Amino acid sequence: MLTPAQAAAIATSALVRPAVPTALVAPPPAEASSPYRTVVEADEDDDPREAQREVDRRSPGFATAIDLEHEPGARSSDALPELLARAPGTTVRSFGGLGQFAAVSLRGSSPQQVALFLDGVPLNSSVAGLVDVGSLPLEGLHRIEVYRGYVPIAYGSAAIGGAIDLVGAPAWRRRGLSLRAGYGSFGAREGGVSMGGPLSGSGRTAGMLSIGYAGATGDFPFLYDGGTPALAGDDVDRRRRNDDYDRIAVHARLDHRRGPWRIAVQPLVQLKTQGIPGPASAESQQVRLGTLVARTVVTARRHELLGPGGRLEWRLGLGALHQIYRDPAGEVGLAVDDQRQVGVDLYLSPRLRLPLWHGAFLGLSADQRVEHLDVDQRAPTVGSTGDARRTRLWWGAAMELEQFVGDRLRVVPALRVDALDSRFAVPPGAGEQDDAGRDASTVGLGPRVGARLRLVPGLELRASGGRYFRPPTLPELFGNQGYLVGNEGLRPERGQAVDGGLVLDRDLAGLMLYAAIAGFATWSEDLVQWVSAGAVARPTNVEGARLRGMESTLALVPRRPWLTLHTNYTFLDTRNDSPDPTVHDQPLPGRPRHELFVRGTAGRGFWVGRVWTEPRVLYTLELSAGTTLDTAGRLRFPPRAVQGLGAELHLGQRVHLGVEVRNLLDLRTTTVVLRDVDGVRPRPAGFQDFLGYPLPGRSVWGSVRVELEGRRR
Repeated sequence: MLTPAQAAAIATSALVRPAVPTALVAPPPAEASSPYRTVVEADEDDDPREAQREVDRRSPGFATAIDLEHEPGARSSDALPELLARAPGTTVRSFGGLGQFAAVSLRGSSPQQVALFLDGVPLNSSVAGLVDVGSLPLEGLHRIEVYRGYVPIAYGSAAIGGAIDLVGAPAWRRRGLSLRAGYGSFGAREGGVSMGGPLSGSGRTAGMLSIGYAGATGDFPFLYDGGTPALAGDDVDRRRRNDDYDRIAVHARLDHRRGPWRIAVQPLVQLKTQGIPGPASAESQQVRLGTLVARTVVTARRHELLGPGGRLEWRLGLGALHQIYRDPAGEVGLAVDDQRQVGVDLYLSPRLRLPLWHGAFLGLSADQRVEHLDVDQRAPTVGSTGDARRTRLWWGAAMELEQFVGDRLRVVPALRVDALDSRFAVPPGAGEQDDAGRDASTVGLGPRVGARLRLVPGLELRASGGRYFRPPTLPELFGNQGYLVGNEGLRPERGQAVDGGLVLDRDLAGLMLYAAIAGFATWSEDLVQWVSAGAVARPTNVEGARLRGMESTLALVPRRPWLTLHTNYTFLDTRNDSPDPTVHDQPLPGRPRHELFVRGTAGRGFWVGRVWTEPRVLYTLELSAGTTLDTAGRLRFPPRAVQGLGAELHLGQRVHLGVEVRNLLDLRTTTVVLRDVDGVRPRPAGFQDFLGYPLPGRSVWGSVRVELEGRRR
């Protein structure tokens, strides 16, 4: 049985959520506010595009800023996957219902090829594997930055698909007390409290604290095919079992400013217990997973160093992981399983930007990371003990030159070098059966270049290209939980990526218009892809693979946002270049060929006595087509559309009410098309993700948020 993180490592598509940039969602009047705005004063000139324009100024490539202070909706505090899904070219892969594991893909990449950061400090781990973005709370965040194509050098060389940076909100922006609660279908519930504000009379120090709980029973009905997918006569409805979860998250932040320095410390602690239900064809009832993660992120910045535009930054990350996986009845694998994992992650990175000659800046960065994982197998074993200690040391150094030519052209060539020292060898009799872990060193080069040209005011041409590499993670090399079997002979992924396109940002007679279109292509060498091998899944290297496609986005928001429209479309063409004739020139599995996302909102504010009241309705459409499920291209999902409808009521800055209906038409069954020598044969199947994990039908979520203004000092 796969844990959720392992399932995300294997799958490349589930409930597809393509997306749109939300930086254009206009703010309500000063008296009204989104549920994430907790400041006590609103700027009349506040521009909802400022976050997008800021990230555009810093990046020569294609990037999206999702500004949470301008994001409407009384949504749940753990709705990060839904927000990420609105960036162009982005697909969120969810496994099961609310609270289950979620991973992100950019432009058809695997989730492992997307680097995830909190204020520039990596959250991904080559030792522990993927990060569950569904478990990261929104409280304490200011905006989300999604980089596609050109990735800043400080984000490493492993981000073949792109990078996502979760930017924290300075504690000065969070004044007062905020209470939130929500309840929904299948036992979904949440509650939380946040508070923040100045901690000193001088105003130099401020703090924020957020504590939240979320959980669900996850017992939604789904179509069970009786283990005979080709026959419809024995199909029955069954309720999901062992799909519950409970999660507690604590996020704090302390900010201090002294002279030109800005220092921030962010502790983040999460405790989650959950069932591992497995796919519909092999459900489990007793497999459980418990995870405790503690992480602290420290940043120190000094601006205007040696002149305008210069700066010095230090970023420090301290992380610890404790995970317990239990299969007491041996429902998966060949025997019972009782495994403990303890991991430690240390990260340090200085970053420097220096002004050179007129219009030129030199960027230098370095980073060192130490990751260590202890595996303790307490269940009886035959042969090897299952115990292991693995360590990976990572050093990186990078340099980039930013050259501005007038106010129209910007060119950024860059080079990054990474060196890894993997210490994976274990004593005889330890580790997995026939453990072949070995000590090895690897060096990778990541040259890249990005450029942007302003054609006319509001219209830019952008292009980038680069080379990246990613070493296999420990779960890919040594995984051995249930149906996941690692491959100790995996080689590092290497690849090249290019893109180019246009970005339009204009005001037209009171209408804010943002549009972009880009073409992209990626060529991968030794792509790591998970394939089914009988009763287990095992990663292998694909000698060559190519992806090419096009992404587009359009957002229309009036100055008075009574009616807004956002839409994204992504086309993706993938090919397997392996010499094996059974898979050569076949599409890569789990990557939709077509993705369309449409989101519209309508509402108008008015005064009710002395309270600014704004009702609003929301509609979403998510359409995907052309998804192949196997490496030979025989199994395909037909096109499917998932709709959502919601309503909100905002009462000034104080109260925010919301209700949302997901999967509005209660899509619970679909058809899988089998292509073989006898032609095309459709067969019924439940509404599920790429790995056969059922997804819920229609569900309802309601929430309330109350803002209590604190005393200003």
